[in-house]
Amino acid sequence: MKNKIRQYTYKQVRIWDQMVLIGIGLAAIYWVLDSFMLMLDTGNFNLFQLLFGTSLDDSWTRLVVLCLFIIFGSHVQFTMNARKHAEEEHQKTEEQYHTLVNNISVGIFRATPGLNGKFLMANPAFLKIIGVESEDELRKMNVADIYEKPDEGKIILDNILPRGEVPWAEIRLKRKDGTPCWAMFTAKMAHGKDSKGFRYFDTIIEDISEYKQSAAAHEHFQKLLSPDVAEMLASGRLKTEKGGQKRVASVLFANIRGFTAMSERMKPTEVLRMLNEYYEGMVNIVFRHGGTVDKFIGDEIMVIWGAPVAHDNDPVRSVHAAIDMQSMLAQLNEDCPANRQIRIGIGINTGSLVAGYIGSTCLMSYSVIGDTVNTASRLCSAAKPGQIIISEETYNHVKSVFDIAELKPILAKGKAEPIRIFSVNNEQ
Repeated sequence: MKNKIRQYTYKQVRIWDQMVLIGIGLAAIYWVLDSFMLMLDTGNFNLFQLLFGTSLDDSWTRLVVLCLFIIFGSHVQFTMNARKHAEEEHQKTEEQYHTLVNNISVGIFRATPGLNGKFLMANPAFLKIIGVESEDELRKMNVADIYEKPDEGKIILDNILPRGEVPWAEIRLKRKDGTPCWAMFTAKMAHGKDSKGFRYFDTIIEDISEYKQSAAAHEHFQKLLSPDVAEMLASGRLKTEKGGQKRVASVLFANIRGFTAMSERMKPTEVLRMLNEYYEGMVNIVFRHGGTVDKFIGDEIMVIWGAPVAHDNDPVRSVHAAIDMQSMLAQLNEDCPANRQIRIGIGINTGSLVAGYIGSTCLMSYSVIGDTVNTASRLCSAAKPGQIIISEETYNHVKSVFDIAELKPILAKGKAEPIRIFSVNNEQ
């Protein structure tokens, strides 16, 4: 209500306003000229009669003309006030619009059509997504420069030109430094006011790279984690933070012995089928004991207990899984000829390591690194077919649970001193 009163007060005309005073001035000039013409016509030099008329009709005529000039000036002043007020409101609206566009978190840009089209304007959020410093720098680029693949830009233009708009869709963009990013976008064609043939399109873009990486990580975990743990990650009940985290974990490596010679006697399709059947059983055992499959390396599998999910008895779980793996293969080999039997050596080590996302902006995976991992791999290399070798650290955690025998220390690659190793026979 106060705003309406303020607007009305601003628009009303005052007698001292410029155009009102001009109207009064014009009326005064008319009055003086009419008096002068009356003097010439009548020869009367009486100043009072000349100013106020020699008759009532003359006086009324002058008063009417005076009012008309004042009304004219007032009307002009009112129109000028209204226009000025409208311009101020328009400027205020534009400032609010620009403030909104500049502060909004999604990217907005306007460009001319075509892969060689030029950017006309953009908000800071879009500049940040693309990785440019200013609008001036952006205007030197072509629209095609922001698409990772030119074909994607062409598909967008083929849709927007005939239809006038593109609904929300995913697209891969390319930042100024060449790194890709995922985005959701929508675009709409518009026509300029000052040129019949001029057209441009306005686009809204939201960076979803972080979401895509998170979704890819969830998909990655769903394949490498047990179903219940994968569901916890997907629902957010279990968090996996970006960057490295120091963890204490048990790492298991299992490698098929004599795989190269075996694969040379088999067709490639048979080798793949054999590996898939083998890994199917191995992964089921890992999931049953709450482990995480880190990766498959040809005929070798790497498994973690303690990252991203930790248990109080991760070393015990890892050794239980290793025993089950050897038992599964013993049963599997009963129905296979001697030259097709799979025999594996297993190495397990427990200790500190770094767990987190490893890779590039295009492809990242969750993994672990550190001396604990390297030592586990060396133990696997030292294990004979059907043997499970564990480190001293793992032994200290599981010695009361399993039947274990100490073996002769080995000099592992990268180690200055021999390391103590132990062979797991079975559960006590």
